[in-house]
Amino acid sequence: MDTELDPSPDSPSSRPRAGLLSWLLAAIVVVALGAGGWWAWQRFAPADESGPDLSPEALDARLLDAELALSGLRRNQQGIEQRLTDTHARTGLLREEVLGVSQRAAILEDNLRELSAQAAEGSESLRLDEVELLLGLAQARLAIAGDTAGAIRASQLALQALAPLTDPQYINVRQTLGQELAALRALPDDPRDQAAGELDALEATLPRLSSRAPGTPPAAGDSGSRWQRLLDAIVQVRPSSSQDLISPADRATGEATLALELALARTALERRDDTAFRASLQRIDQWLQRLYADDALLRERRERLAALAKQPLAPALPDQGAALQQLRDLRRGRDATP
Repeated sequence: MDTELDPSPDSPSSRPRAGLLSWLLAAIVVVALGAGGWWAWQRFAPADESGPDLSPEALDARLLDAELALSGLRRNQQGIEQRLTDTHARTGLLREEVLGVSQRAAILEDNLRELSAQAAEGSESLRLDEVELLLGLAQARLAIAGDTAGAIRASQLALQALAPLTDPQYINVRQTLGQELAALRALPDDPRDQAAGELDALEATLPRLSSRAPGTPPAAGDSGSRWQRLLDAIVQVRPSSSQDLISPADRATGEATLALELALARTALERRDDTAFRASLQRIDQWLQRLYADDALLRERRERLAALAKQPLAPALPDQGAALQQLRDLRRGRDATP
């Protein structure tokens, strides 16, 4: 007999099969949750802190590590101490070098100060030499040539050279030099210039002096007949005296001699030779009498020559040389001071 299975759900065979499947699914879920919890606990749970290992081997290992660390610390300490010693030594050397540099700088400053003082002293000595030279030159020009203008110029230069020296010890020298310069400027004109002007005036007057030599043309404005002029050209009436030059050749020689005497007078005037100058003036006067007629113009020239012969050729010079002597005494005293 054939049997047919009843597929309805309410059959007894289908109910046990559905319950088993439910229990299987629940077991799988529980296992999964357990595995996830275990993984999370292993992932996030703190490590287990176990106590120290007190076994002899662990203690020996730890002691060896401590000794090694202590040895390393000692070596580090020795290295640090060595570096400190080296640093201290270097610091001492640097300090000594700095002190040496400071001492050398002080020595250099002293040397520079000495060089500056020597340079200033050398410049001052050079200026004093210049002032002494100029004052000596001014005094020499006055004493030898009587050159007042040259002496004034030299004294001015000496005063200018002395101006930068502001030391009070040079006040007296500067004051004395100023007084001497003022005295030189107050001098009258040089008599030599006046004498040279008189000689120039005489030489310029010679062509206007009258001459009675034969053939000399009459003076301008001279009225008279032609026969009178012809007679004067042929016959000359004059007193017999020192004017004994008659021929034209002799007169030319006399005029050349007169020009030479004028030149000698000028030479004596330049040398301020009073004796030679007066002798030349006397010879010039003699030649004037011999060469030219005695008229008012000649007499006036001779009078001026006589007055010129009485004048001195050198001016009345003031006392000079006091400033130069003061400067020499001052320098002598400075050189004698140790």
